[in-house]
Amino acid sequence: METKIIKSFVKTIYILLSLGLAGCVIGHQDYKRYLDMDIGKNIKEHPPFDSDNAGKLIRSDYLLGGEGLTHITEMDNGTLRYHYSAHEVLSNYSIQDYIGKCLIYYDVDPKSNIILAWGFDKGGNPLSCRTWS
Repeated sequence: METKIIKSFVKTIYILLSLGLAGCVIGHQDYKRYLDMDIGKNIKEHPPFDSDNAGKLIRSDYLLGGEGLTHITEMDNGTLRYHYSAHEVLSNYSIQDYIGKCLIYYDVDPKSNIILAWGFDKGGNPLSCRTWS
C-alpha cells in the first residue's frame, strides 16, 4: 500500500514538473506570427530601445534579456534594416534544440517608416526565437 502511494506521488510530481517545463516554451511558429503582425505598421510604433532586461537572467538559468535595437543599416535599394537582439537562450536540458540568440531584423521604407518585411538575422539561431510564458 505504501509503495503504491509513493509511486503515485512520484508520478504526480513528474507530471507537474513536465507540465511546468513545457509551459515555459510556447513556440517558434507563434513568434513568427507575432512578427508577421508588424508588417505594414509604422516603425515609429517600435521605437529604438535598449531592453530593461539586457544582460540579465530571466527565468532561472536559461534565458537572458536581449539588447533591443543593436544597429540600423542601409541596404543597396535604400531600405533601412533595423537589427534587434530579442533574447538569448542558455543551456538547459529541457530546451537543447533552442540554444542560441534570437536575432531578428525589420526592413523599413525610409520615407514612410513602414515595416516591409522581417527576418532572422545572421549569427542567431531562429529556433531560439520563441514566445515564452
